[in-house]
Amino acid sequence: MALVIYDIPFHPDLAGLWHVQLNGVPSENFETRVAAIAYAVQQSKLLGTQGQVQVLVSVEGADGVWREFESNAKRPVQSLQ
Repeated sequence: MALVIYDIPFHPDLAGLWHVQLNGVPSENFETRVAAIAYAVQQSKLLGTQGQVQVLVSVEGADGVWREFESNAKRPVQSLQ
């Protein structure tokens, strides 16, 4: 099973943009963190409909801890399978 991870940092870059990374590669830039997370969740839902693909959205919290969410974005994933 393929694993796809969208990463969204807590802080913007020096230009004030949030970068969404797809498996560690910069993908899209957004003016707000909320927009970046919404994009990642939407894309993860689309990719998740393809068989044999596990998609996670990894969001950095204010405490510096990264938490992974599945496409429903309801609660963090306890462990990667």
